[in-house]
Amino acid sequence: MLDRLRHRLSELILRPQTAPSAYVFALALVPPLVGGILLFKQTAAVLLGLAAGIGCVAQLPALFLKRFAGGAPLLSSVVAIALVGPNAPLLVVIGLAGGAAAAELLRARFLPSLRFQVGLAAYAAVVIATQGAPAAYLRPDAATPMPEPIRLWLDFYGGSKMPIDITRLYLGNVAGPIFATSLLAQVLGAAWLWYARRLSLLTVFGSLIAATAVTLFFHWAPSYQLASGPLWFGLALLLGDRLNLPRNQLLQLLVGLLGGGAALAVRSRGYAIEGSLVAVATVQLASAVVSAGASRLAASPEHERLLPPSARSASWKA
Repeated sequence: MLDRLRHRLSELILRPQTAPSAYVFALALVPPLVGGILLFKQTAAVLLGLAAGIGCVAQLPALFLKRFAGGAPLLSSVVAIALVGPNAPLLVVIGLAGGAAAAELLRARFLPSLRFQVGLAAYAAVVIATQGAPAAYLRPDAATPMPEPIRLWLDFYGGSKMPIDITRLYLGNVAGPIFATSLLAQVLGAAWLWYARRLSLLTVFGSLIAATAVTLFFHWAPSYQLASGPLWFGLALLLGDRLNLPRNQLLQLLVGLLGGGAALAVRSRGYAIEGSLVAVATVQLASAVVSAGASRLAASPEHERLLPPSARSASWKA
Protein backbone atom coordinates (compact mmCIF):
# COMPACT_ATOMS: atom_id res chain seq x y z
CA MET A 1 0.00 0.00 0.00
CA LEU A 2 2.77 2.40 0.97
CA ASP A 3 4.80 1.50 -2.10
CA ARG A 4 1.81 2.13 -4.35
CA LEU A 5 1.22 5.52 -2.74
CA ARG A 6 4.90 6.41 -3.16
CA HIS A 7 4.75 5.35 -6.80
CA ARG A 8 1.63 7.42 -7.46
CA LEU A 9 3.17 10.46 -5.78
CA SER A 10 6.41 10.20 -7.72
CA GLU A 11 4.47 9.80 -10.96
CA LEU A 12 2.42 12.88 -10.14
CA ILE A 13 5.54 14.95 -9.47
CA LEU A 14 7.71 13.64 -12.32
CA ARG A 15 5.02 13.10 -14.99
CA PRO A 16 2.07 15.28 -13.98
CA GLN A 17 0.72 15.43 -17.54
CA THR A 18 -0.21 11.74 -17.21
CA ALA A 19 -1.86 12.09 -13.78
CA PRO A 20 -5.62 12.56 -13.21
CA SER A 21 -6.62 16.17 -13.81
CA ALA A 22 -8.13 16.59 -10.33
CA TYR A 23 -4.82 15.67 -8.66
CA VAL A 24 -2.89 18.12 -10.80
CA PHE A 25 -5.25 20.99 -10.02
CA ALA A 26 -5.32 20.07 -6.32
CA LEU A 27 -1.54 20.56 -6.14
CA ALA A 28 -1.90 23.95 -7.84
CA LEU A 29 -4.19 24.99 -4.98
CA VAL A 30 -1.66 24.04 -2.29
CA PRO A 31 0.32 27.35 -2.33
CA PRO A 32 -2.83 29.54 -2.01
CA LEU A 33 -4.20 27.31 0.76
CA VAL A 34 -0.93 27.32 2.69
CA GLY A 35 -0.61 31.07 2.21
CA GLY A 36 -4.10 31.64 3.57
CA ILE A 37 -3.45 29.52 6.65
CA LEU A 38 -0.17 31.34 7.34
CA LEU A 39 -1.86 34.73 7.03
CA PHE A 40 -5.30 34.13 8.57
CA LYS A 41 -4.35 31.16 10.78
CA GLN A 42 -7.25 29.54 12.69
CA THR A 43 -9.98 31.23 10.65
CA ALA A 44 -8.50 29.92 7.40
CA ALA A 45 -8.03 26.43 8.84
CA VAL A 46 -11.67 26.31 9.99
CA LEU A 47 -13.03 27.46 6.63
CA LEU A 48 -10.79 25.02 4.76
CA GLY A 49 -11.94 22.18 7.00
CA LEU A 50 -15.55 23.16 6.44
CA ALA A 51 -15.14 23.28 2.66
CA ALA A 52 -13.22 19.99 2.65
CA GLY A 53 -15.84 18.26 4.80
CA ILE A 54 -18.74 19.36 2.61
CA GLY A 55 -16.77 18.57 -0.54
CA CYS A 56 -15.83 15.07 0.69
CA VAL A 57 -19.47 14.21 1.38
CA ALA A 58 -20.37 15.32 -2.14
CA GLN A 59 -17.34 13.50 -3.54
CA LEU A 60 -18.68 10.07 -2.55
CA PRO A 61 -20.98 9.72 -5.59
CA ALA A 62 -18.08 10.76 -7.84
CA LEU A 63 -15.93 7.98 -6.38
CA PHE A 64 -18.45 5.13 -6.41
CA LEU A 65 -20.62 5.88 -9.43
CA LYS A 66 -18.92 5.75 -12.81
CA ARG A 67 -21.42 8.12 -14.36
CA PHE A 68 -19.93 10.91 -12.24
CA ALA A 69 -16.44 10.28 -13.58
CA GLY A 70 -14.62 13.57 -14.08
CA GLY A 71 -16.56 15.43 -11.40
CA ALA A 72 -14.53 17.04 -8.65
CA PRO A 73 -17.00 18.52 -6.12
CA LEU A 74 -14.33 18.68 -3.43
CA LEU A 75 -12.15 20.99 -5.55
CA SER A 76 -15.14 23.12 -6.56
CA SER A 77 -16.08 23.57 -2.91
CA VAL A 78 -12.54 24.59 -1.96
CA VAL A 79 -12.26 27.05 -4.88
CA ALA A 80 -15.53 28.71 -3.89
CA ILE A 81 -14.47 29.10 -0.25
CA ALA A 82 -11.02 30.37 -1.26
CA LEU A 83 -12.68 33.55 -2.52
CA VAL A 84 -14.80 34.47 0.52
CA GLY A 85 -13.73 36.91 3.18
CA PRO A 86 -12.63 35.63 6.62
CA ASN A 87 -15.59 37.40 8.22
CA ALA A 88 -18.25 36.09 5.83
CA PRO A 89 -21.44 34.81 7.52
CA LEU A 90 -21.25 31.10 8.31
CA LEU A 91 -24.51 30.34 6.52
CA VAL A 92 -23.15 31.98 3.37
CA VAL A 93 -19.97 29.91 3.58
CA ILE A 94 -21.86 26.64 4.10
CA GLY A 95 -24.34 27.43 1.35
CA LEU A 96 -21.59 28.40 -1.06
CA ALA A 97 -19.50 25.28 -0.39
CA GLY A 98 -22.51 22.97 -0.62
CA GLY A 99 -23.89 24.71 -3.70
CA ALA A 100 -20.56 24.55 -5.54
CA ALA A 101 -20.14 20.84 -4.75
CA ALA A 102 -23.71 19.97 -5.79
CA ALA A 103 -23.46 22.04 -8.97
CA GLU A 104 -20.26 20.25 -9.96
CA LEU A 105 -21.94 16.86 -9.50
CA LEU A 106 -24.80 17.98 -11.71
CA ARG A 107 -22.42 19.35 -14.34
CA ALA A 108 -20.42 16.13 -14.43
CA ARG A 109 -23.59 14.03 -14.63
CA PHE A 110 -25.68 15.95 -17.16
CA LEU A 111 -23.31 18.37 -18.96
CA PRO A 112 -19.86 16.72 -19.02
CA SER A 113 -18.89 18.57 -22.21
CA LEU A 114 -19.46 21.94 -20.52
CA ARG A 115 -16.07 22.53 -18.88
CA PHE A 116 -15.68 25.44 -16.46
CA GLN A 117 -14.67 25.97 -12.85
CA VAL A 118 -17.97 25.53 -11.02
CA GLY A 119 -16.55 26.89 -7.76
CA LEU A 120 -15.84 30.25 -9.39
CA ALA A 121 -19.27 30.32 -11.03
CA ALA A 122 -20.96 29.50 -7.70
CA TYR A 123 -19.04 32.30 -5.99
CA ALA A 124 -20.09 34.77 -8.70
CA ALA A 125 -23.73 33.72 -8.38
CA VAL A 126 -23.71 34.16 -4.59
CA VAL A 127 -21.98 37.56 -4.82
CA ILE A 128 -24.68 38.78 -7.20
CA ALA A 129 -27.60 37.19 -5.33
CA THR A 130 -26.52 38.47 -1.89
CA GLN A 131 -25.11 41.80 -3.09
CA GLY A 132 -21.61 40.98 -1.89
CA ALA A 133 -22.16 38.96 1.31
CA PRO A 134 -18.94 36.89 0.82
CA ALA A 135 -16.90 40.11 0.68
CA ALA A 136 -16.39 40.48 4.45
CA TYR A 137 -12.67 41.09 4.82
CA LEU A 138 -10.33 41.36 7.81
CA ARG A 139 -6.73 42.46 8.32
CA PRO A 140 -4.58 39.33 8.70
CA ASP A 141 -2.49 40.72 11.55
CA ALA A 142 -5.26 42.22 13.69
CA ALA A 143 -8.45 40.42 12.57
CA THR A 144 -10.23 43.78 12.31
CA PRO A 145 -12.52 44.79 9.43
CA MET A 146 -10.62 46.35 6.54
CA PRO A 147 -11.36 46.99 2.85
CA GLU A 148 -9.38 44.87 0.42
CA PRO A 149 -6.74 46.81 -1.60
CA ILE A 150 -8.86 47.55 -4.68
CA ARG A 151 -11.86 48.70 -2.63
CA LEU A 152 -9.54 50.85 -0.49
CA TRP A 153 -8.09 52.46 -3.62
CA LEU A 154 -11.51 52.90 -5.21
CA ASP A 155 -13.23 54.50 -2.20
CA PHE A 156 -10.47 56.71 -0.82
CA TYR A 157 -7.75 57.29 -3.42
CA GLY A 158 -8.48 56.55 -7.09
CA GLY A 159 -6.39 57.57 -10.07
CA SER A 160 -2.74 56.52 -9.99
CA LYS A 161 -2.50 56.40 -6.17
CA MET A 162 -1.09 53.29 -4.45
CA PRO A 163 -2.38 53.18 -0.86
CA ILE A 164 -0.62 49.88 -0.03
CA ASP A 165 3.01 48.95 -0.61
CA ILE A 166 3.55 46.56 -3.53
CA THR A 167 5.58 44.18 -1.35
CA ARG A 168 2.61 43.63 0.96
CA LEU A 169 0.39 42.93 -2.04
CA TYR A 170 2.91 40.43 -3.38
CA LEU A 171 3.16 38.56 -0.08
CA GLY A 172 -0.56 38.86 0.65
CA ASN A 173 -0.44 40.52 4.06
CA VAL A 174 -3.60 42.49 3.26
CA ALA A 175 -7.35 42.12 3.66
CA GLY A 176 -9.09 40.10 0.98
CA PRO A 177 -10.35 36.63 -0.01
CA ILE A 178 -9.03 34.22 2.57
CA PHE A 179 -6.98 31.97 0.28
CA ALA A 180 -6.22 34.41 -2.52
CA THR A 181 -4.59 37.54 -1.08
CA SER A 182 -1.01 36.50 -1.87
CA LEU A 183 0.18 37.14 -5.43
CA LEU A 184 3.25 34.99 -4.69
CA ALA A 185 1.03 32.00 -3.87
CA GLN A 186 -0.88 32.40 -7.14
CA VAL A 187 2.39 32.58 -9.09
CA LEU A 188 3.58 29.34 -7.48
CA GLY A 189 0.29 27.62 -8.25
CA ALA A 190 0.38 28.83 -11.86
CA ALA A 191 4.01 27.68 -12.18
CA TRP A 192 2.94 24.16 -11.17
CA LEU A 193 0.16 24.18 -13.76
CA TRP A 194 2.70 25.27 -16.38
CA TYR A 195 5.06 22.46 -15.34
CA ALA A 196 2.15 20.02 -15.63
CA ARG A 197 1.34 21.43 -19.10
CA ARG A 198 -2.03 22.61 -17.87
CA LEU A 199 -1.45 26.37 -18.05
CA SER A 200 -2.23 28.24 -21.26
CA LEU A 201 0.48 30.88 -21.51
CA LEU A 202 -1.47 32.48 -24.36
CA THR A 203 -4.47 33.01 -22.08
CA VAL A 204 -2.34 34.41 -19.27
CA PHE A 205 -0.42 36.63 -21.70
CA GLY A 206 -3.66 37.88 -23.25
CA SER A 207 -5.05 38.63 -19.78
CA LEU A 208 -1.94 40.60 -18.87
CA ILE A 209 -1.97 42.62 -22.10
CA ALA A 210 -5.66 43.50 -21.85
CA ALA A 211 -5.53 44.29 -18.13
CA THR A 212 -2.49 46.54 -18.59
CA ALA A 213 -4.18 48.33 -21.49
CA VAL A 214 -7.22 49.11 -19.33
CA THR A 215 -5.07 50.53 -16.52
CA LEU A 216 -3.20 52.77 -18.96
CA PHE A 217 -6.45 53.93 -20.57
CA PHE A 218 -7.85 55.05 -17.21
CA HIS A 219 -4.48 56.42 -16.02
CA TRP A 220 -4.24 53.99 -13.12
CA ALA A 221 -1.01 52.61 -11.67
CA PRO A 222 -0.50 49.28 -13.48
CA SER A 223 1.85 47.95 -10.81
CA TYR A 224 -0.78 48.40 -8.10
CA GLN A 225 -3.77 47.23 -10.12
CA LEU A 226 -2.04 44.09 -11.40
CA ALA A 227 -0.30 43.08 -8.15
CA SER A 228 -3.51 41.47 -6.96
CA GLY A 229 -3.64 37.91 -5.68
CA PRO A 230 -7.40 37.48 -6.20
CA LEU A 231 -7.15 38.82 -9.75
CA TRP A 232 -4.55 36.23 -10.78
CA PHE A 233 -6.26 33.46 -8.83
CA GLY A 234 -9.08 34.02 -11.30
CA LEU A 235 -7.11 34.80 -14.46
CA ALA A 236 -4.20 32.33 -14.13
CA LEU A 237 -5.24 29.40 -11.94
CA LEU A 238 -8.87 29.26 -13.11
CA LEU A 239 -9.25 30.96 -16.49
CA GLY A 240 -5.79 29.86 -17.68
CA ASP A 241 -6.37 26.17 -16.98
CA ARG A 242 -6.21 24.34 -20.33
CA LEU A 243 -8.75 21.80 -19.09
CA ASN A 244 -11.46 24.45 -19.36
CA LEU A 245 -10.26 26.21 -22.52
CA PRO A 246 -10.86 25.70 -26.25
CA ARG A 247 -8.13 23.70 -27.98
CA ASN A 248 -7.60 26.40 -30.61
CA GLN A 249 -4.70 28.62 -29.55
CA LEU A 250 -6.18 31.75 -31.11
CA LEU A 251 -9.35 31.21 -29.07
CA GLN A 252 -7.26 30.73 -25.92
CA LEU A 253 -5.66 34.11 -26.55
CA LEU A 254 -9.07 35.67 -27.16
CA VAL A 255 -10.42 34.26 -23.89
CA GLY A 256 -7.44 35.80 -22.08
CA LEU A 257 -7.96 39.18 -23.72
CA LEU A 258 -11.64 39.20 -22.84
CA GLY A 259 -11.05 37.99 -19.28
CA GLY A 260 -8.25 40.42 -18.48
CA GLY A 261 -10.00 43.38 -20.08
CA ALA A 262 -13.34 42.69 -18.40
CA ALA A 263 -11.76 42.02 -14.98
CA LEU A 264 -10.14 45.46 -14.95
CA ALA A 265 -12.80 47.43 -16.80
CA VAL A 266 -15.50 46.74 -14.20
CA ARG A 267 -13.47 48.69 -11.66
CA SER A 268 -14.33 51.91 -13.44
CA ARG A 269 -18.02 51.16 -12.84
CA GLY A 270 -17.74 51.12 -9.05
CA TYR A 271 -17.01 47.42 -8.56
CA ALA A 272 -13.94 46.18 -6.72
CA ILE A 273 -12.22 42.78 -6.72
CA GLU A 274 -15.53 40.89 -6.50
CA GLY A 275 -16.56 42.45 -9.81
CA SER A 276 -13.31 41.28 -11.38
CA LEU A 277 -13.94 37.71 -10.28
CA VAL A 278 -17.54 37.82 -11.51
CA ALA A 279 -16.26 39.08 -14.88
CA VAL A 280 -13.75 36.21 -15.10
CA ALA A 281 -16.48 33.69 -14.24
CA THR A 282 -18.74 35.16 -16.92
CA VAL A 283 -16.04 34.99 -19.61
CA GLN A 284 -15.14 31.41 -18.68
CA LEU A 285 -18.76 30.26 -18.68
CA ALA A 286 -19.40 31.94 -22.04
CA SER A 287 -16.29 30.26 -23.48
CA ALA A 288 -17.46 26.88 -22.15
CA VAL A 289 -20.91 27.27 -23.69
CA VAL A 290 -19.52 28.30 -27.08
CA SER A 291 -16.95 25.46 -27.06
CA ALA A 292 -19.55 22.84 -26.08
CA GLY A 293 -21.94 24.11 -28.73
CA ALA A 294 -19.26 24.04 -31.42
CA SER A 295 -18.23 20.50 -30.44
CA ARG A 296 -21.83 19.28 -30.54
CA LEU A 297 -22.37 20.92 -33.92
CA ALA A 298 -19.21 19.35 -35.34
CA ALA A 299 -20.35 15.91 -34.15
CA SER A 300 -23.92 16.19 -35.42
CA PRO A 301 -25.06 14.05 -38.40
CA GLU A 302 -26.39 17.16 -40.16
CA HIS A 303 -22.98 18.82 -39.99
CA GLU A 304 -21.37 15.62 -41.25
CA ARG A 305 -23.79 15.50 -44.18
CA LEU A 306 -22.93 19.07 -45.20
CA LEU A 307 -19.20 18.37 -45.31
CA PRO A 308 -17.62 17.67 -48.71
CA PRO A 309 -16.81 13.96 -49.42
CA SER A 310 -13.08 14.45 -48.81
CA ALA A 311 -13.71 16.03 -45.41
CA ARG A 312 -16.17 13.29 -44.44
CA SER A 313 -13.58 10.66 -45.32
CA ALA A 314 -10.91 12.41 -43.28
CA SER A 315 -13.29 12.79 -40.33
CA TRP A 316 -14.22 9.08 -40.48
CA LYS A 317 -10.58 8.02 -40.57
CA ALA A 318 -9.75 10.24 -37.60
